[in-house]
Amino acid sequence: MDLLAVALRASAGTGAHAGAAREVVLAILLVRLLADAGHDGPPHADRRLPRSAAPRRDRLPHRDSLAGRRPRG
Repeated sequence: MDLLAVALRASAGTGAHAGAAREVVLAILLVRLLADAGHDGPPHADRRLPRSAAPRRDRLPHRDSLAGRRPRG
């Protein structure tokens, strides 16, 4: 916490040291965000299976296409 306070004070000025201090502040904030990303929050909902993973039907459908039928009459 002390490094963040020192870097914030130094980043208020102008010049090369202030620019480096701004980069240090951004790096500290990024590290904190990444550390907090591994949260123990509520469990997420299960993802749905893709449609291609549905079980295959063994029997033929009730109405089939007309291709391949013998003509009547």
